Amino acid sequence: MQALKTPRKVLRTAFTLCIRNIEAKLQSETAEVEEFSLLQVKLKDKFQRLEDCQQSIAASLLQDEGDESLFETDFVEAEKYRNRFSEVMLHLNLKLTEKVIPIDPLPKRNFKLPQLQLKKFNGDARDYLAFWNQFQKILADPGIPNEDKMQYLIQVVEEGSKAERLVQIFPETASNYPKAIQQLQERFGRDNVLVQIYVRDLLSMVMKNATTGRMKIALPILYDELEGKLRALESL
Repeated sequence: MQALKTPRKVLRTAFTLCIRNIEAKLQSETAEVEEFSLLQVKLKDKFQRLEDCQQSIAASLLQDEGDESLFETDFVEAEKYRNRFSEVMLHLNLKLTEKVIPIDPLPKRNFKLPQLQLKKFNGDARDYLAFWNQFQKILADPGIPNEDKMQYLIQVVEEGSKAERLVQIFPETASNYPKAIQQLQERFGRDNVLVQIYVRDLLSMVMKNATTGRMKIALPILYDELEGKLRALESL
């Protein structure tokens, strides 16, 4: 385990230094667009190497340690770096595209929003798949202008949730709609994070029923919950 944690420490330091350099450039009024593009490439590279190392550590904790608390503590700490990456990438993307005017090849038409009862997303990654399955029908409809899609998105994030705070970063314009969708995907819909969450839930359910030697949850209920988690993993 230490053989993995030592390089992770070095990778985290390099990642943090890269973040600080980017933040300094974002504050600078003389930085060129090319500089931000290069910094974005460097940040993605450092985060990917850090994430690969983190995945190896997480797998080792699940397989060798058998201690849910150690896995959860390590997972929470790793999430801080993932959230930091998403936040800085958002600012870089906004900086790189702030002067770009998108061209919509489709003719615009007036569109009256129907009264759809869409499930609201509260920012819990466990609920992301259900949210995404219903919302991507709107996303894929070429007849709905992006400004209307943005309004839909605002309607389906729960008030006061992490998802709402992320969406509210973007002004309510057509050009910001794809950016908001991209950030939702990166923050809540990454396959590797969802897999870890579902695996942790499965492990927790099994351990709680195995510790006392008797069933704490009725067998049919436990079966249904396990099957639900496994189906969710299969869909990733």
